[in-house]
Amino acid sequence: MKRLLPFLFALILPMAGFAQSSQRPEAKMLKQLGLTDAQISQVMDIQGKTETSFRANAVQLRLLRAQLDKALLPSTVDMQGVNTLITQMGQVRVDMQKTLVAARVQLRQIMGDESFRAYTRYIRRERSAGYVGAMRPGMGIETRRTMGHGGFPRGAMSDNGALTEEMDSIQSN
Repeated sequence: MKRLLPFLFALILPMAGFAQSSQRPEAKMLKQLGLTDAQISQVMDIQGKTETSFRANAVQLRLLRAQLDKALLPSTVDMQGVNTLITQMGQVRVDMQKTLVAARVQLRQIMGDESFRAYTRYIRRERSAGYVGAMRPGMGIETRRTMGHGGFPRGAMSDNGALTEEMDSIQSN
């Protein structure tokens, strides 16, 4: 029984958080903008689906990135395979951008221009304060992760990361 207790808490706590999701600060802000409960529900649903899709695409990008790093390890690199991986990574990024744009269009249709502008200002302010996830249009999770130190993406153009580590030590001096 004692072993089941932590497991039950792990199952119940997320459900309790989900039940209170309509009480998130974003919902309160949308209410202040004069949106109806149905509109708020639509906005939250779009935001949730967009986040889920974005996270799935980010995972896909990380997997492709690992495959690319692995493909660059041998002394004789299969450039056709590398190019295929790069094309797939580009397509995932395109899909991410399409998802963000579609969500933006839907939210604007639901809220109207003025409320949408106020909402986006609110979201940007909250993100910069660290409350909302760090999802920024135009710069995906993968882009920030790989290009954080300038220069080449981590692992790319390096022999098992050696060049990247050398570049990091040079930049930090």
